[in-house]
Amino acid sequence: MSSVEQHEHISIVGQIIEGQTLDQAGHEVRVTVIQGGTSKNGYAYNEAALQSIAHLIEGAHAYADHARTSADAATRSVRDVVGFYHDAQVIAPSDGVGRVDATLHIFEAADWLWSLIAEACTLGRLELIGLSIDIFGNWQLNETTRAKEVNSIASLNSCDIVTRPSAGGALRRILHSEEQGENIPMSQGTETVPESQDTQAPATPQAPPPPTASPTPSHILEQQHLLEQQRLQVEQLMATARLERAGLLLERRLQESILPGAVKEQIKGRFTGRVFEETELDADMTAALTMMANLTRDGIVRGHSYEKPAISGQITEAEKVQAAFDAMFGLDIDTTKLGNVRAFSSIRDAYARVTGDSSVVAFSERSNLGNIRVSESAPLARITEADTTTASFSYLLGTSMNKRLLKDYQAWPAEWQKFCTIVPIRDFKQQSRVRLGAFGSLAIVPEDTAYTAVTLTDSAATYVPQKRGNLVTVSRETILNDDLQAIKQIPTKLAVAAAYTLAEFVYGFLSTNPNIYDGNALFTSGAPHSNLGSSALSTAAMQTGITAMREQTNYASKRMGLRPRFLVVPPELEWTAMVVTKSAGVPGSNNNDINPMLGYVTPIVSPQLTSTTQWFLIGDPREIDTIEVGFVGGQVNPALFVQDQPLFGLNFTQDAISYKCRHEYGGACVDYRGLYRGI
Repeated sequence: MSSVEQHEHISIVGQIIEGQTLDQAGHEVRVTVIQGGTSKNGYAYNEAALQSIAHLIEGAHAYADHARTSADAATRSVRDVVGFYHDAQVIAPSDGVGRVDATLHIFEAADWLWSLIAEACTLGRLELIGLSIDIFGNWQLNETTRAKEVNSIASLNSCDIVTRPSAGGALRRILHSEEQGENIPMSQGTETVPESQDTQAPATPQAPPPPTASPTPSHILEQQHLLEQQRLQVEQLMATARLERAGLLLERRLQESILPGAVKEQIKGRFTGRVFEETELDADMTAALTMMANLTRDGIVRGHSYEKPAISGQITEAEKVQAAFDAMFGLDIDTTKLGNVRAFSSIRDAYARVTGDSSVVAFSERSNLGNIRVSESAPLARITEADTTTASFSYLLGTSMNKRLLKDYQAWPAEWQKFCTIVPIRDFKQQSRVRLGAFGSLAIVPEDTAYTAVTLTDSAATYVPQKRGNLVTVSRETILNDDLQAIKQIPTKLAVAAAYTLAEFVYGFLSTNPNIYDGNALFTSGAPHSNLGSSALSTAAMQTGITAMREQTNYASKRMGLRPRFLVVPPELEWTAMVVTKSAGVPGSNNNDINPMLGYVTPIVSPQLTSTTQWFLIGDPREIDTIEVGFVGGQVNPALFVQDQPLFGLNFTQDAISYKCRHEYGGACVDYRGLYRGI
């Protein structure tokens, strides 16, 4: 046997097994992918090669027709996917030659293909349907038999479902499309299976046509062929639309998510290029969030980059001190990992424990940090074994304050997120959100007439993000005076201020009625927006507003049929909103009429709304754009920073530790049609 190995593409044709009962409900058919033995072209497939092919064909995509170009062959289009293969197995040889069989599951979107297979099986014309499997493998020449023995299969390139009505009933012609001609020479390594072959299993006899079958007129066949082509085109368009809709959903949900960029890229890689349900994406993103939460719980939050990772699960001194700071601010700590860690009883105690400041040590009370006890007579030294620096106290205090800030901020009500779109933005440059126009009704195209070209108009909503924040200092006097309550209130007050400022920013679009992207006020009683009413909140007034939203049109003057999902009111109208949305009967009705507004919308009460009479209907942001809020760098939460150089700034000039709270965002109303104001 020669030691020379060849590595090349090998193409094989298969067949549908004859004489079976079709599963009309399941859209599945059993097929033969490849016959073992030696082919006419001299390739020999042993049991190991057949086992490799069966392994590769399991779960593989089924495509309709060959790839049209070499570029298409490298990356097949989703429009060509018609099903997949499963339950692949090697059938034991009965005459010395085995084969690979598999079940072909055909998608419901490819009913046209199922119709062809079913009719071909019924008529006994299985030569019209075949399989073309393209593999990449190694073969070695046997000097004795001169056969090319396939000894390994590297990969499966594709397994296509092909047909050629003019093939003359020979399987060898199914591999090529009609346009390729009758007798195209095969390149080296391309295998075809002829109708009769000494070394292949004999072809299954075809069933004769039903006795009652009668010739079909040619014009009927042509009409059927045209209908099949039209149905195929519609199915391809629907598949493309579903894929594009899935891609847009993926992009939007990733932009709204607070997941880190690396995790978003992983999720994007799993979902890009395929159709999926929103529930599947939600489950994947929830799993990622849960995993990150568990990782954060298992280790300390290293927000200021001073701590070193624990080695071999050992808890460092810095982690214990940080836990004492966290407990001082009322934060939860992992007692199973850190043990019995007692919170610092005072800010002076914490300062003395970390810095070893001689002017403060003498006044420090007895400390008890878990099993670490410090005597009043013993001098307190800086905890150098925890790799701290002269700024350790600033970092430790700042880390706990930042945790408390985030906890209080996230606990603050933020119901505006229900009707707004949250997006990450890269910088402070002007942000543009293009509103593309819409097509009207599709024009009728007469026979032999060119399609009419149309254009889309567009407009853009713009905004510039801004930076908001404050500077907070903790003075030496505050530490020596042991004013712990003053320090503990700092993060809570910053969190409330950040949350309230952001809510004021969002609800300001509703209450101030600003000019938007088209130069007009957001709410107008007539043209151009027709989204401003004149009645106080009531069941009848809400019905008027809902009708106005239903009548909103796109650029092509087509009604969009929008439905509001939220009713936003000031605190003064909270109980009125509850009555009109939760009463079974129309409030004040003498005839006890049914209230059509029962459960129709979700009430949202905003203390940031200053008018006592204004009320708003707002659509679901998943259906229509409303207000967009963009956060610079995707940082949705406010951040707390520490001035960490003791020889500069207020640390040096005024004996004060400086903390900076920063929140960067901007926003704009990107579409007025999802908003309605009642009065």
